[in-house]
Amino acid sequence: MLEPWHVPCSGDAMRDPALSSLLIFAGVALSRCCAGAAVTPEFIYGMPKAELHIHLEGSIDPEEYIGLVARNNLQSAYGTAEAVRLRLRHATNLDTFIEVYQEMLASMRTERDFHDVALACFEHLHAQHVVHVEMFFDPQMHTTRGIPFSTVMEGIDSARSEAEGRLGMTIGYIMCFNRNRTAASAMEILEASKPWLPRILGIGLDNNEEAGFPEKFKGIFARAGQLGLHRTAHCDVNQAHSVDHIWGCLQLLGVERIDHGVNVLDDPRLIETVKARRIGLTVCPTLLYTEIPGRLEFRAKAIKRMLDLGLLVTVNSDDPGIMRGLYVSDLMAKVQVAAQLSRDDVVALARNSFLISWIPDSERKLDLRMLDDYVASHPQ
Repeated sequence: MLEPWHVPCSGDAMRDPALSSLLIFAGVALSRCCAGAAVTPEFIYGMPKAELHIHLEGSIDPEEYIGLVARNNLQSAYGTAEAVRLRLRHATNLDTFIEVYQEMLASMRTERDFHDVALACFEHLHAQHVVHVEMFFDPQMHTTRGIPFSTVMEGIDSARSEAEGRLGMTIGYIMCFNRNRTAASAMEILEASKPWLPRILGIGLDNNEEAGFPEKFKGIFARAGQLGLHRTAHCDVNQAHSVDHIWGCLQLLGVERIDHGVNVLDDPRLIETVKARRIGLTVCPTLLYTEIPGRLEFRAKAIKRMLDLGLLVTVNSDDPGIMRGLYVSDLMAKVQVAAQLSRDDVVALARNSFLISWIPDSERKLDLRMLDDYVASHPQ
């Protein structure tokens, strides 16, 4: 409980009930304001953190899209970045969002395109003091367009190398398979990825959430485990069978993280299992171009509840290019306000991002020490 702010006032003022109440109200308001001053946007932005849930393809912003279309001499229904933003207003749920996502990624054709999109994203993250990135990419969405897998990998790997050298970040990639495509096509990509495994940290699942998808990909995840890859999967928020899908990912796929994972909170037994197994939850409190009342607040409060339960939850960017250009620090600052997170809560989010990242323990210790030094150098 915060101590009330003591406002000096004369005896006459204190004998006036109306004025006395006004002064007390103003004092309490000032107390709350000053008490919250330690959790400033500047503190959040400057805090070292890891980004564990961001999509290469979803980082393409409207200006980038227009530039790629022009570079590749493509036909597009959108002549300006503003026209693209107007299109983005029609993305209001998972299915319509994926429609826009596919339109945007179709602008990437060459190795240079993949390099430039990935590097631009890393530069945005670096500006928000992200020191480690684990980036999703969707090879099936490119190979089905006739883009060789090697083109994708050469492009994004050269971006990784440049960002690590110039920006001092550490970067790995997570290869996602689309839940609405066949397991056979996923296995084909998995086997084709072998030459690139030193640069691929793990596999994941995304795109349309089909009923019963964990069962379909059981063999793929078993094979990925044999290849030494980490495993995660999207379980989107408030979809049909959300809780069943999370259980399936835990029991059938052996995942170490659940991407989004908000619906863990719907099942007390699931909460205990996730906590006991130290499963990471990469929650994305993202904002669509069309305002959906309560969307941010719902996810922010879920994050706060997860923190209070001791779950390993993080805040993540998801698809910043088509979600108002908001990256992890932007979103963490919004969550802090929406859920009234304490300074300890905010630091826990950053700490969790390193604890559940797929980095060597020696690197994890260095990142956690960097975070501790930052917090110590910014006293309350």
